[in-house]
Amino acid sequence: MSDYVLKIGDREYRARVREITSDRATIVVDDTTYDVDLLEIGRRTAPSSVHRPAPRSAAAPAPAKTTLRPADEAPGTILAPLPGLILRIAVKEGDAVQAGQPLLVMEAMKMENVVAAPHHGTVRRVFVAEGASVSEGDLLIAVARPEMTTL
Repeated sequence: MSDYVLKIGDREYRARVREITSDRATIVVDDTTYDVDLLEIGRRTAPSSVHRPAPRSAAAPAPAKTTLRPADEAPGTILAPLPGLILRIAVKEGDAVQAGQPLLVMEAMKMENVVAAPHHGTVRRVFVAEGASVSEGDLLIAVARPEMTTL
C-alpha cells in the first residue's frame, strides 16, 4: 500500500503498510509483519496491546525490536478486528478452507462483519463459540497453511 524508510537512532528500517483501518494496521518492517493498534495523538488512555517505551536521551542506543503481537509469531491466527458478538461460525476444526472463504460472522458497531481466511489451509483451531462476546485482539480462529512438498 505505502512504503516508508524510517530512521531510529542511526539505523534505517524499511516499512510497508499492507492494510490499514481507522484503528488497526498491518505493517511489514524489514520482513517482519506486525499488527498494530493506531491511537489518536493526545489520547490519554491506550489499549493494553500498545507498547509505550520510556523516554530516552539522544545518546541512548536504538531500542531492541519488540512487539506485543507480531502477526508472524502464529501464522494464520486471526484476531478480532474490533469488539463484538460472534453470530455464526461457518467452519470447524479440520476443515479445508480457501483464501477469502468466510470463516465466521461477527456483529460489531451494529454491523455484520465477515471474517475470512487469510490463505488456503486447514482450520487448526476455533477459539470462540457462537454467541460469545469478544474484545479487539481476541483470538478467533487459526488456519494452518498446507504443508510444502517437493517433487
